[in-house]
Amino acid sequence: MEHSTPQRRRSFKIKTKFGSARQWRSRKNPPCDACRRRKTACIIESSPPCRFCRSKGLVCKSTDIETGGPSCRGPRDAIVESDHDTTDSTVIDTSYLSISSLTSPGIELDSLATPLIAQSTSPSHRRASVAASLTSPGAYLPNSTPRSDNGPIVDTLEDNENRTAHSVGLFGEQDTDLLASFRSFITNERDGVSADVIQAFAGDLELTSFPIHFNLLTDEFQPADDAAKGRISDTIESMVAPHASTLVRLFFKHVHPVYCVVSKGRFLKAYAQDKLKIPASLRGAIYGLGSTFWQHDSDVEGTLQFDLHTLFEEAQSSLQREFHAPDLWAIQACLLLLYERPADNATIETPRTWVFSSHTVACAHMVGLHRECSTWHLVPGEKKLRRKLWWATYMSDIWSSVCHGNPPLVYSGSFTTIPPSIDDLAFDEDVPTDLQEIVDFSSRAADISTSARFLEMVKLSQILHELIHSYFLDSGYQQTIVQPQAREARLLNIRQDLDNWSSMVPNCVTMAYNGEKSAFRNNGPLNLAYFAVQALLFRALMSPARMSAKTDPNSSLCRYFDSAVAEFQNFTLFMDKITRVTLHAFWGGHARSQLTLCGNFLIYLFLLAPSPEQVHAAFELLGSFHESLQRLREWADDDPSLALLRPVALRIDSFFLHAARIMRNGMAEQGIVS
Repeated sequence: MEHSTPQRRRSFKIKTKFGSARQWRSRKNPPCDACRRRKTACIIESSPPCRFCRSKGLVCKSTDIETGGPSCRGPRDAIVESDHDTTDSTVIDTSYLSISSLTSPGIELDSLATPLIAQSTSPSHRRASVAASLTSPGAYLPNSTPRSDNGPIVDTLEDNENRTAHSVGLFGEQDTDLLASFRSFITNERDGVSADVIQAFAGDLELTSFPIHFNLLTDEFQPADDAAKGRISDTIESMVAPHASTLVRLFFKHVHPVYCVVSKGRFLKAYAQDKLKIPASLRGAIYGLGSTFWQHDSDVEGTLQFDLHTLFEEAQSSLQREFHAPDLWAIQACLLLLYERPADNATIETPRTWVFSSHTVACAHMVGLHRECSTWHLVPGEKKLRRKLWWATYMSDIWSSVCHGNPPLVYSGSFTTIPPSIDDLAFDEDVPTDLQEIVDFSSRAADISTSARFLEMVKLSQILHELIHSYFLDSGYQQTIVQPQAREARLLNIRQDLDNWSSMVPNCVTMAYNGEKSAFRNNGPLNLAYFAVQALLFRALMSPARMSAKTDPNSSLCRYFDSAVAEFQNFTLFMDKITRVTLHAFWGGHARSQLTLCGNFLIYLFLLAPSPEQVHAAFELLGSFHESLQRLREWADDDPSLALLRPVALRIDSFFLHAARIMRNGMAEQGIVS
C-alpha cells in the first residue's frame, strides 16, 4: 500500500512593521529589541514606548529586518498559522521571575508584579516616567519624589487613558496573595489584553497588611451606550450655552466653599483643555447647581432658558451609562447629583435621595475608596482626593439614612480609610494663574474655612454614626432597651463627644463668623446638622417617651426634659441668626430633613412636657421657631429656599392650628382645668 506524503500545515508570511499598537503575543507587529532580548511581554497601547521600556525609561525601538540588522523575531514570529486558537484565556505571566530581573539592585520579589507601577534603577529614568504618565488632561501634579532611589515610582489609578481601575476585593475571583507573586491578565479572542491586574500595594504580612490589586479594564462598552453619552453631552452643552462658563464660576463661588467634593484645580484644568472629556454627568451637575444662584448674583447678565429638572435628568441619564466604568469623576458627579433641587410640592423627602445614595456608596467601593491608600504607589494628590471622596460618601450615606430612618449602608468594619487632614482638603484648592479667569476672585486660593467645614462635618457625622449604630438600629434598640443603665451610660458618652465637638469647633465655621471673605461661605448647614444630631441624641436619652413616663419623675423623659429645652433654646437662636443672604446660600440636599427633624422635636417636647411650667417652656420654643419661619418665608423668593422651608413650615402650621385644643385637653387630663 502506497503511503501518501504528509501535507504541511498551510501558512503564509506577512510583512511586519514596528511602531503600531501591539498586544501581548501579537504576531502582526514585532516586539522591541529590549523585550525580545529579555523575553519580556512587549505591549504597546497606542505607540512606543512599550510598557516595559516606559517603566525603565529606555528607548523603545526594533531593529528593522530589512536593514540586515539583528532579527526582530524568530522564524515562528514571522509566520501566522491559519487555524490558530482564538479562545479567551487567562494568562499567568512568570517573566517577572527571570534571572535578569532579580539581579537588578533594589528590586524585591513582591514588587515585580506591578505592571503599571514602574520599576527603575535610575532616578532620571523614574522622573521621565512620571512626567510621561501625567500628560493627559486633568492629570495630578505630584510635588514629591519617589520613596527611594531604587523603589517603585508613584503612579495613578485614575489618569490611564481609556482605562478604568476597579478594586479587587479579598474574596474576588482571584486570590490577592497569589496575585502578589504572579502577574495575571485576560486576553480576548484577538490575543489582546482585555483586562489587566495591577498592584497598588504589595502587602506586608508582619503588619497584617494584605496586597491591594485593581483590575485595569479597557473602556469598551455597547455602541448604544457610547452614542447615548455623546448625545447627552451635546444636549447639556446646548442647553447651557452661552452661559456654561458663568455657571461653572457660580458653582465654585457658592457651592464649592460649603461642599468641596470637586477636585477644583483638576476640574478647571480639564475644563479649559477639553471640557467634553469630563463626563457629562459631572458637567451637568455643576451647571445645574451653579444655576440656582443666578438670580442672587449681581455679576451675571442675561437669563437662563433651560429647565433645571430636564438638565438634571440628562445628567442622571449619562451617569447610568457611566456606571459601567465608575471613576473619581463619577463619584464627584454622584455626590453632587444627590443635591438636585427637590420637587416644589414635596412634603416628605422622597426615597430617591436614599436610593441614589446607595449608588454613590457602591461606586466608591468599586474604585476602592474604602481602603486606606497611604502606602499605595500613587501620586500624593490622588491619595488626598481619594480620602476626601470616601468621607464625602460616608457623610452622604449617614445623612441620607436619617431622611427616613433607614440603616446606613456603611459600617465600621466596611472601610479602613482614615479621616482627611486639613492638608488633604486644601490640596488642589489653589487655582493656577492661567486658569484664574474662569473663577471668581474669592475662589482662586485655598480658604481654610472651606476645609474646616468639611472636616468638622466629618467629625459630626462620625458621632451621628455611633449614635445610630448604638441605639437606633432595630437590633441595637432590642438589645439596649432591656439594659437601661448600660444604654444610658453609652448615650452619655456620645453626648460628651457632641459637647466636646461643639466647644472645640473653629470660629470660622460658627454662625458668628463675619470674615470679609465669608459672604458666600454659608456655615448654616453645619450648624443645622449639629442640632439634628442633638435632637436624635435627646430622643434616645428620653426613650421610651410614652404618656406614662410623664407622670414618673424617675423616667428618662422627666430627668432629661429640662436639659433638652435648654439646649434647644440655642436652636431657636440659630434660626434667628439666619439672614436673607444666608437663606439664599447653598444648603445642600439634607438640610430639609434636618430642619424637619428639629421642628418635630420641638413638637415632641411640647406634647410630652411633664408639668404645666414645662408645657409653657416648650410652647415658647415653638413660638420663637414659628416666628423665625414666618420671617424666612417672606424672604424665600426662589425655588431652593422655598423647598428648604416648606416641609417644616407645613408641620408647624398644622400644629398651631390645633395647639389651643391640644393645650386645653392636656391640662384637663392633669386636672389643671375643667
